[in-house]
Amino acid sequence: MRWLYCCAAVVLFHTFGGLHTSRAQTVAGDSASTRMVLKKKSPRGAMLRSLAVPGWGQYYNRQYFKAALAFGAEAGLVATAIYWNNRANAVSDRELKLFYQNNRNTANWFLLGTILLSMLDAYVDASLSDFDESPDLSLTPSSQLVNHAIGVKLTIKIGL
Repeated sequence: MRWLYCCAAVVLFHTFGGLHTSRAQTVAGDSASTRMVLKKKSPRGAMLRSLAVPGWGQYYNRQYFKAALAFGAEAGLVATAIYWNNRANAVSDRELKLFYQNNRNTANWFLLGTILLSMLDAYVDASLSDFDESPDLSLTPSSQLVNHAIGVKLTIKIGL
């Protein structure tokens, strides 16, 4: 149980202790505006981190709320499984023991699903880490495409 407290302390320390981002000039030449530097993350590394320690893959992707949520969900499900296992070992009634074991197994299945979902989330976030989310959503053509023309010719022949 002590490892659980240590992991929680590490996640909280890093979540609130290392909030820094680097900034760089935009490529367009507008020296007044700045944007976040988009650094490519390793999807496989994020997924393996999420498998090794609950929430580490999300923390690697700078998704601090998701990291805390993943850590809390996985820790809660581990604690629930341990609780139901201890209850199952403490009783001698067969029906009650089966009930407790069923609850333990359900918690273990939910834990497995949560771990897989956390790994998938870390992988997808890392894959999209260098995706540019520019606020310009206009449909105007860029200056490179202005001099080019695209056309469609439609011919309909009616046979009489």
